[in-house]
Amino acid sequence: MQQHRFVPGDRVTVEISDVAFGGKGVGRSEGMVVFVPWTVDGDVVEVEIDRVRRNYAEAELINIITPSPHRIEPACPYYGVCGGCHYRHITGEHEREIKEKQVRDAFERIGKISSPPVHTIIPSPRISGYRQKADFHVRDGGPNGCAIGFMRTDGTTLVEIDRCDLLDESINIELAAVRADTACRDDMPERMVVWANLPCGTTDDITRRVGNLDMKVPARGFFQANTFLVETLAKRVAGAYPESSEGALLDCCCGSGLFSLFAAREGRPVIGIDIDGEALRCARENLASLGVENVTLHRGTLEAVLGRLDPGPVAAAIVDPPRAGITKRAADRLASLEPATVVYVSCNPSTQARDVRRLIDLGYELAEVQPLDMFPRTKHVETVAVLTRAGVRSEDGGTTGTRGGTGDEDQSGRIVS
Repeated sequence: MQQHRFVPGDRVTVEISDVAFGGKGVGRSEGMVVFVPWTVDGDVVEVEIDRVRRNYAEAELINIITPSPHRIEPACPYYGVCGGCHYRHITGEHEREIKEKQVRDAFERIGKISSPPVHTIIPSPRISGYRQKADFHVRDGGPNGCAIGFMRTDGTTLVEIDRCDLLDESINIELAAVRADTACRDDMPERMVVWANLPCGTTDDITRRVGNLDMKVPARGFFQANTFLVETLAKRVAGAYPESSEGALLDCCCGSGLFSLFAAREGRPVIGIDIDGEALRCARENLASLGVENVTLHRGTLEAVLGRLDPGPVAAAIVDPPRAGITKRAADRLASLEPATVVYVSCNPSTQARDVRRLIDLGYELAEVQPLDMFPRTKHVETVAVLTRAGVRSEDGGTTGTRGGTGDEDQSGRIVS
């Protein structure tokens, strides 16, 4: 069918057949693909064309003509304007099915892997009240002269909120207290981080419990927001490589040492790499608190540290990068160390699939992909991909393969310029 060339302002009827990674529904009208936010497969909707690209159009939802059987009433007064939640209008079961399919599609389309071994997504024990940290935006305005909230879906305008159902209730209580007695000042930060059960403006390290471990994290550092699922994630990562593997564990982008802690407790020598000095300081203190002495920490970019690292035999490498993934050079240098297993953790299946493809081209095979619903009601999904070096023997005797500003920090924590 020949594509019709829409123009902005056109109103058309679209039947939604899929949901793309990022949260927008996907349909076709007169031969052209149309992306529509706040929709789900099975919806028949009236939309207004907003932008027209070469091969697709973007549209705004005007009216739901026939609702999908997967559609529910969104239980949030900010639904449709706040950029935090994307799947409030979808049943929880179907939301997980969508995310699992999005992961599979990314590995097929971007990773160019036929029938990727994607497991059933692991659900979160809670779909509300699970976030233990909030990053609020602050602007002039509001009834007290200070507007606090999240950004709109356009990413430029603030949506002032009274509370958020995804947040731990202690954060909502702290938000109300801050709004009641805070007026915007010249020195008021544009971003306000609030952790569960801690006052706003905390600058000291905070402590999070994972299983039977207490972890110290910088107040403005990264830690998984859904602590109800983080132990499951850590155990999945720690159990992804054989117990009998010889050599060091390489923890890339290690942060405050979550995965290093679980690995080091098994007596494995661990090499951690991160660019954040404060996170490494916490990692060092976390490991010391457990009496761990077999960990070496390196500060720097991943590709820079890997370029000068001589770790000897590497049993496994854990990679947990930001959403942008790792550089091609970092992938090349990682593969040159020949870890028997690579465990790649990501909240962006698109860049993860790209990097996994690079590692496959460098001699690895994809063994399994495990999605976890760390962020219910949002477009985000956490994924653990396990790769094995081609030809490496597994514990059962078979050959592993696809199943269906820098310095170095030594063990004492001393920074070496």
